Amino acid sequence: MEEFTLILSDERGRRTLTSRHQANRARALFEPLLTHQRILRQIIDAQLGEWLCAKLLDLRNPNAMRERALIRFQQLPERETLHTWDDELHRALDGKADEHTLSVLLATMLDGFPRGMVPNVRTYVEGALLVMGDDAHSPEITAATILRIWRKDRYPPTIAELRDEFDYARQGAVNARRVVAKMIALLDNAEEILVATGDFDEARKGIRS
Repeated sequence: MEEFTLILSDERGRRTLTSRHQANRARALFEPLLTHQRILRQIIDAQLGEWLCAKLLDLRNPNAMRERALIRFQQLPERETLHTWDDELHRALDGKADEHTLSVLLATMLDGFPRGMVPNVRTYVEGALLVMGDDAHSPEITAATILRIWRKDRYPPTIAELRDEFDYARQGAVNARRVVAKMIALLDNAEEILVATGDFDEARKGIRS
């Protein structure tokens, strides 16, 4: 997880120890929930979003599309990788955190800011839960939202701002899943052409070697 600063105590003797303990606790809580964020980063870093503009190859004349199909088959991520990404993004988008999990995550978010910025943590958390109601997001989207807030904000968000941050984090996962779905469709299309031309087995061997 990205580094972040936790300031939890004004007592000089306990400040470093407390901050380190809280940081370790936060990592243990958040790391398992950020798999979809790492996928999103891979997609961005490899510029895989450009595949959204690619068109399916014409299946009516496989021989004419053979070379382009071979190139796509080599350039696209492997099928196993794409389906793993799709499963993780599906979990992040379709899951829903229970009230206890959300309470723990939101309270931990507030621990990432100097004490006193939120006079009553319990009221803040209960207010956020009330506003979200049945629209609560998954633990994964919640963790991604909090990580983004920690990275960019000096002050805790209002509950209205928190909702906007949730929407931003969710849209990132939605966009990533669109890219993955398009790549799966393009891979299916390329494989269909290579099967028709008799090149599929050889192409698959080349990818694995």
